[in-house]
Amino acid sequence: MDGLRPGTPHRLDPRAILTSIGEVVYDWDISSDVLNWGANAAEVLGLQDAAPISTGKAFGLLVAPESGSSRHDVILAAQGRDPGCGVPYRTRYDICLPDGRTLGIEDTGRWYAGPKSRPALAHGVIRVDAGEAVAPAARNRAAFIAQIASDIRETRHSQRRVTMVIAAIENLDRINDELGYEGGEAVIEEVLQRLRKVMRRRDCFSRYAGNRFAIAMMSCPREQAAYAAGRLAEAVTEKPVQTPQGPLPIALRIGAACAPDHAEDAPALMRRAEDALAQARRSPGSGCVIFDPASARKLGPRGGAGVTSPDIIDALNQRHVVFARQPVIEAASRRYGFGEALARIARPGRPLIPGGVLVPVVERAGLVSLLDARMLELATRWLAAHPQDRLSVNLSPMTLARSDWLPTLAGHLGAHQGVSERLIIEVTETIAVDDPGRARSRLEAMKALGVGIAIDDFGAGHTSFRHLREFPIDMIKIDGAFVQNLSRSPDDRFFVRTLIDLARHLGIATVAEWVEDEETALMLAEWGIDFLQGDHCGRPEILQDGESGAIAHDGAVENPLAV
Repeated sequence: MDGLRPGTPHRLDPRAILTSIGEVVYDWDISSDVLNWGANAAEVLGLQDAAPISTGKAFGLLVAPESGSSRHDVILAAQGRDPGCGVPYRTRYDICLPDGRTLGIEDTGRWYAGPKSRPALAHGVIRVDAGEAVAPAARNRAAFIAQIASDIRETRHSQRRVTMVIAAIENLDRINDELGYEGGEAVIEEVLQRLRKVMRRRDCFSRYAGNRFAIAMMSCPREQAAYAAGRLAEAVTEKPVQTPQGPLPIALRIGAACAPDHAEDAPALMRRAEDALAQARRSPGSGCVIFDPASARKLGPRGGAGVTSPDIIDALNQRHVVFARQPVIEAASRRYGFGEALARIARPGRPLIPGGVLVPVVERAGLVSLLDARMLELATRWLAAHPQDRLSVNLSPMTLARSDWLPTLAGHLGAHQGVSERLIIEVTETIAVDDPGRARSRLEAMKALGVGIAIDDFGAGHTSFRHLREFPIDMIKIDGAFVQNLSRSPDDRFFVRTLIDLARHLGIATVAEWVEDEETALMLAEWGIDFLQGDHCGRPEILQDGESGAIAHDGAVENPLAV
């Protein structure tokens, strides 16, 4: 087949292709810290089992110090606002595996906002760099803790105090975008020099992550912590850093904790300081936060999700669940092809609840089938009222497995004649993992009702092309984590083009998600993609139609979010 690399496995399924180019997809629920990997994660990273890295924190501990900004740093320090379809990110760093290997990682994806516009979910792909690691691991967190441990232990039995300061460059993602990684490292080195100039001789210093610095300030009691941290911040931010592109202002966030007031050992003290830093990042205008146990208890882990199961049930009962339509356009003509209906909660006089907040809550609470039923109701009503439109709706594997789903679908289609051929049901490729035979029969039953079937986020490594031949699939939507980096990644170009070629051979339509620029759109059109979806093609829009129930509310729509 044209475009295939020599040596590519003959069993051409996404998992084999991804493994051959060293890539794996992930989903990170930032609020719960659950990190779900694609099925080939262990193969790509050379691990026996990916379970030990099933949280963001566990994976973050593998990131080598001074090797680059970690995913956690890049996302949580982001200055951009989610415009409705997430915010792209890209970074490079090293990970140090338990067997002593160091791997260079390129990490790209898109984060989605939750309450207060802060990152709540991330979906992306990591690629293991076949070349050298980004940078050697230098003085790491463990060495720093060991160095100051005895000083902190002494605070239990003496009048001495130690303040731990964790400082983070807040706008490092923008710096890297404007200057490149080499330019970003030069800016970081200037920040280091400015910090060292105001440190005292006995203070201990470590850069233990891409954009984070730890400073143990000896003989600094809690009463002086705010002043001392402010002095550090002023030294860094009082004047811009000179770069080849001109002066660049630096933003710094600081969290601080004191021993023995907040902790009696070095690891706990660093955790308290990092908690304070997280609070500083969550609070606009708070450049420096001193750890407060009462505030930490009130906020809970990462500030809490802000939406509860009763909120969802009330929204369903009060019919506050609406949908936003994101256009999917024809790649060749750029005409509107169909829209994807994305769930939102819109309550009068209150901020819109985006999908990135809504969907994880309904899944954890076991309410996803109720949400799916409501979205089906909204979509069929809209299509009945707008006979020129086409819509796709997402269906969870949990709902597909329910005995009442097919009767529910048949009932809505029977109530609205002529709608079925304009409705597309999107299912995730995970439906094929547990029981392919049952999944096939369910999909065939839906096809018999006249609807189209699409596989969403295709390419994460769960489904082979064997399933595409056996299942009644009309369309695949190629995972956007592989699309957004096409202009920079030969591996992603190879992977996406291979999927397009194979889908065309099977007579299956293709959609590329997360299309963000004209260069990517033209490249995909040249390869024969059928449809494009993403910021470049149109953002989700709340549809104003009272008959369908798709009217948002009487206030401003804040931060709609593609799911």
